[in-house]
Amino acid sequence: MVEKRYDVAVVGSGFAGALIADSLVRSGLKVVILEAGSCFEDEKHLRTTLLESYHNSDESELFAAYSDYLAPTEGVHGHPYYDQLIGSGYSGNFLRLVGGTGLAWLGTSIRMCPSDFLMKTLYNKGRDWPISYSDLEPWYCVAERELGVAGTIDADILLNSYHSECYPMPPVPLSYVDQYVKERLTDLTFEGKTLYVSSTPQSRNTVEGYNGRPVCEGYASCVPLCPVGAKYDPLIHLRRALLNGAELLQETVVTHLDADATGKVTSATALQEGNLIGKIEARVFVVAANGIETPKLLLQSNQRFENGLANESGLVGCNLMDHLGKHSCTILRDPIFPYRGPQSTSGIEVLRDGPFRMERAAFRTAFRNDGWRIINGGPSGQEGRLGGPNLSASVFSYVEEEGLFGSNLKEKLGHVLLRQFALQSVVEMLPDSNNRVTLSRNLRDRNGLPRPAIHFQIDDYTRAGFAAAADLHMRIFDTLGVSANSTFIHLNADPDRADAAGSHIMGTTVMGGDPRTSVVDSNCRAHDHPNLFIAGSAPFPTGGTSNSTLTICALALRISNFLEKELPLL
Repeated sequence: MVEKRYDVAVVGSGFAGALIADSLVRSGLKVVILEAGSCFEDEKHLRTTLLESYHNSDESELFAAYSDYLAPTEGVHGHPYYDQLIGSGYSGNFLRLVGGTGLAWLGTSIRMCPSDFLMKTLYNKGRDWPISYSDLEPWYCVAERELGVAGTIDADILLNSYHSECYPMPPVPLSYVDQYVKERLTDLTFEGKTLYVSSTPQSRNTVEGYNGRPVCEGYASCVPLCPVGAKYDPLIHLRRALLNGAELLQETVVTHLDADATGKVTSATALQEGNLIGKIEARVFVVAANGIETPKLLLQSNQRFENGLANESGLVGCNLMDHLGKHSCTILRDPIFPYRGPQSTSGIEVLRDGPFRMERAAFRTAFRNDGWRIINGGPSGQEGRLGGPNLSASVFSYVEEEGLFGSNLKEKLGHVLLRQFALQSVVEMLPDSNNRVTLSRNLRDRNGLPRPAIHFQIDDYTRAGFAAAADLHMRIFDTLGVSANSTFIHLNADPDRADAAGSHIMGTTVMGGDPRTSVVDSNCRAHDHPNLFIAGSAPFPTGGTSNSTLTICALALRISNFLEKELPLL
């Protein structure tokens, strides 16, 4: 057993943990990063091992849950790691690895819009954030520089999301799919709004050498890993933090945090390979272990506090949110040459906000460059994966049902694969205290710790947004010349399907100004513990429609700035 003392102990090494560790160690602080997962010796090992594990793992040995591109095992409980108590099976996924889920993200880097911070005030739905878009805007700029975001502000202007700085790099060029769709949707309106196709901001290089990365070469296989390293991942800041003196303890599972009678957190107790390694002491603790493992750790830490740490409000684990994914795909009349360019480079953002949010959820819609991969795993599909009466469009049907071989099969495949088109809408959810993470009474992990128990159901507000997204998809298909009775596949018609969640886990340690109705304050400091901070997406009061990564990073950098100023007082 060992006992070490640091200025700051960071639990988790994903986006938030990596940025905070890098920032604080450069300020001269002694920082340790505690990561439950393992790291990789080199880039080749990383790519080989990660991909193999993604395809073969069905337990929580390496992954706390499946990746965001591999569908979870279906069944009574829907997921091999979670204990599904209520609902049809929550499928929000995350990785237990050094670098976290940032090793398998798409790269989409979108800001929340000002209205997302004022949902209760503007639309009488959900909650208001204790900070505004203006408070976070400077940190969005810093995050965009640190990650290296390529984009334009066109879509943000439509949502009143002003920029005090331009994006660091020009946008990734629109693919042929993007251009084809954009030309044909020029006059299309939806619920009174003219649809505008805009480039999607993303953390991949369009300028050679920015932050030491090469230019994106346009592969359509960015998840899990960019083939050339043009996409940002948290290892960039982790490496820099380690070079500057931070210490990384990998395969280190924090079982609980200890606090004294005053509420000050004094140490973290951790295991390595199931063996107790002792207490890690620090002046400040930052928990950045995602929206599932963060509340789980706090609830486990009940040696002195009956309900766990930071839980005087009783809200630790409550208000679990995600984004529902509405996926639709079709075969277009014209070849659009998919599988070129990053997997998504443009979309429709204008429907992310409006008075309709008083009645239904907002959504954003992305056009896919990777054919039907988002719903069947690859260009050829997999027998039985698509399901439904329109499976005749599947590649396998041409062999099995039509008996095509040789040149005839090649011709048919060429026709289908060149015309595959898919839409993906990200639908917001409201915070609901009944959707929550608790500790399982029945299931344990390999360390004997309780697994997370999930209560997760979809409300009518989100269902209405999901239905509106489906309507938009049909309108787009119709505009592109796909009639309702032609051969197309329309997936995720039921928002209760387990695979509808988008792996954007949010909201389980909600931020607010009142300790009675929130877990952390506007600086992400726990109301109950002066030296405990929670980073990541767990503090989100609402989720909006933007992918959560850029907001996670902006909040992390804001936390770092606060700690640099306040640490001498803690």
